[in-house]
Amino acid sequence: MNIYLDIYGVFKGTASSVADLTELMTFILDNFPGHIFWLTTYCKNGANNARRALANVFSDDLLDRIDVEIVPADWGELKTDAIDFDEDFIWLDDILRPSEREVLVLHNALDKQFLMDMYDPLMAQKARTEIQARMN
Repeated sequence: MNIYLDIYGVFKGTASSVADLTELMTFILDNFPGHIFWLTTYCKNGANNARRALANVFSDDLLDRIDVEIVPADWGELKTDAIDFDEDFIWLDDILRPSEREVLVLHNALDKQFLMDMYDPLMAQKARTEIQARMN
């Protein structure tokens, strides 16, 4: 299963605790090697600014892992441009644009987008639970 991750609203600028965010990120890195992609404006058009964006969230050791193990997705106008619809996936993001929703519906994949509520302090825990449920 591929994991697509936004940064802002998922790992940065959220009400979830740093401990919960670290647990979520570590869980993803440990369980989906080679299948984790940044789907964020912080990583677009050849730029990878994930480390800078997450410097105040994660430890240097975890940021080192992130640098190596998460690949920036190549996308154009819509984030859905980067999604491989031939593979099972989950996409964690705090916003779903109407045009991206249409693409997901077209591919019968709307249920694969997990909408994060950046104001919910338990959101990172809920995301981990959701990913675990989809693994089974």
